[in-house]
Parts: sequence; C-alpha cells; structure tokens
Amino acid sequence: MRGRGGHTWRELVRMLCPPGSYCEVEDCYGPSRVILFGLRRGHPLGPSLDHKVELWEGGDPEDPANLRPAHLTCNVRKSNARRAEWRAQQARARHSRARLAAADEQPRRRRSSAVFDDD
Repeated sequence: MRGRGGHTWRELVRMLCPPGSYCEVEDCYGPSRVILFGLRRGHPLGPSLDHKVELWEGGDPEDPANLRPAHLTCNVRKSNARRAEWRAQQARARHSRARLAAADEQPRRRRSSAVFDDD
C-alpha cells in the first residue's frame, strides 16, 4: 500500500470503522464520540482510521491491531500533536548537546598562583 487513499485502505476503513463506530482517540475533539457517515469526503467528523503507533514511529500501516476508528479531525490533531512533541524533544536534545559542546570548547582558566600569594 502506497498511500492511505487506495482500495486496500478504503477496505480497511470499511471493515474497521463501520457505521455506528465510536472515536477511540483519547482526547476526542468531536461533539460526541459517534463517527458520522454519509458526509462529504474529508469532513472533520467523518470516518478515519488512527494508527496507535504512528508510521513515523515504526507502526505497521495495515495491521488491524495498530488501527482504530476515529473522527478525521481527532486523528489529524492527535498525530500533529504527537509529531510536535517529538520535534520539541529533538530540539531540546540538540540544544543540550550544543551547550555541552560549547562548554567543552571553552579554554579552562587557570588560577594564577599570584592570587594566593600574600606578600
């Protein structure tokens, strides 16, 4: 499967997100957890499948155990929030490494013995 718009994906959506399904995303953004059917394609409250383990985290794209029903908007928001948190962690780690590297590059000052001499 190349994308999430082909025949295989549509069959997975039909199989795992039939009419009467509820959004299983923890922080559901819909007015209710009921997923609405018969709406235009791409409607925010329409059916979607959420990957429990995101594809960029190594999740299997077609494993039914890794998929759950969701509103399209809940799926997108959850994925975007997860990616933003990962990027923030990466930025913090880069900043910490850069700060440590800069500290290692600075010459260490030696105290002059003259400071301790009391003449």
